[in-house]
Amino acid sequence: MEADTVLILGVVMVLFAAVARRIDSTPISAPMIFVGVGLLLGTSGLGWLETELSNGAITALVEATLAVVLFSDASRVDLSNLRKNWVLPGRLLALGLPLAMLLGGLAAITLVGSLNWEGAALVGIMLAPTDAALGQAVVTDRSVPVFVRQGLNVESGLNDGLAFPVFEAGIAVALVGLANVGAADAAWTLVREVGLGAVAGVAVGLVCGPLLSWARSNRWTGRHWHGIATLGIVAAAYGLSLSIGGNGFIAAFAAGLAYRPSVNLPTADDVSHDVAELLTMLAFVVFGAIVLGPNLGAFDWQMLLYALISLTVVRGVAVAVSLIGSRSRAPTVAFIGWFGPRGIASVLYSFILLESAEEIAVVGKVVDVVMLTVALSVLLHGMTASSLARAYGRWFSGMADEHDEMIESTVVHEHGLGRCADRAAHHDPGPDPSPT
Repeated sequence: MEADTVLILGVVMVLFAAVARRIDSTPISAPMIFVGVGLLLGTSGLGWLETELSNGAITALVEATLAVVLFSDASRVDLSNLRKNWVLPGRLLALGLPLAMLLGGLAAITLVGSLNWEGAALVGIMLAPTDAALGQAVVTDRSVPVFVRQGLNVESGLNDGLAFPVFEAGIAVALVGLANVGAADAAWTLVREVGLGAVAGVAVGLVCGPLLSWARSNRWTGRHWHGIATLGIVAAAYGLSLSIGGNGFIAAFAAGLAYRPSVNLPTADDVSHDVAELLTMLAFVVFGAIVLGPNLGAFDWQMLLYALISLTVVRGVAVAVSLIGSRSRAPTVAFIGWFGPRGIASVLYSFILLESAEEIAVVGKVVDVVMLTVALSVLLHGMTASSLARAYGRWFSGMADEHDEMIESTVVHEHGLGRCADRAAHHDPGPDPSPT
């Protein structure tokens, strides 16, 4: 990566950090800003950020971002809490996620004429994971019941990792018949990579978690280094998995799941979360500069129609079906159905697809459809998060007489809900006003 590119990215991060608290009080989200900066500075704008996705530094950024995000999301979900309060996130993950993949694929093969069924399936899979950070106000607004905030945040924290093996399977199926890849070979490769990746990740998480807890309880280390060590866990899981033929991203996710139950480290002390947030914002700049911007002219009305249907009908129907029998009220179903933003997972999946499966004939069309959907989601969910969260909160408050009978009033422990909720819990309100 050229020196001027590094300089520009550094300046962008510093300038954003200087005004981040002010921006939090506006309808503008951080992803909106960083995608916009990418568009402005990329090849379709000022041309200050001119690089290729094949650039080794960009590849490293993408892979590091996905690994750290998967670990961070998994390690910030309290599985014991989830077992006690599984109704909403459990339904969204067990029923809503696969249904969103299926409906998304069917809609893609119907609406985007140039896609074959393998490409349509990849579109459905890549757009199924959600990103709560795109509508952060929804999971940090205290007027929204904790039951709903937890469901959305846990769903977002786990569905990117749960969808990744399916994404790998989609690539394997699409590659069958290409480059002399047979069905049996593709299936074995998939099983080996997923299985060995999971084993490597669980092993690293189960070893490192207790080790760090013991070291801290015996005062061999402190909170600062314990937090930094989480990045070492990501690297160890990723590296071990690759060395035995597994998938490093699966390993990172599995390590996060295995690590969390074995430690009592407050999530705010987990440095991997801050690093994940930094890498995510840089990935959004890259997305705007070298993927979205240069391809703006490739979007057509079919892609736009699909993107809108994906964000509304596909997500809405998947949520509505998954919540049948849950006693959720109609406004709750509609609220959850709308707030399933497509974000960093879909972006990173697209980067991985372009790097590893460019020989698939429809890969360009698949990525174009996914990118347009993500761009619309960044814009629409970012703009509506605060206002709709307040509106839903007012509706819930107005139902006070019925709270005892509402599933939305279920008392839920707020810790371990995921990265957005934890960020809100430890939010710095700024300095106290100076006395006058």
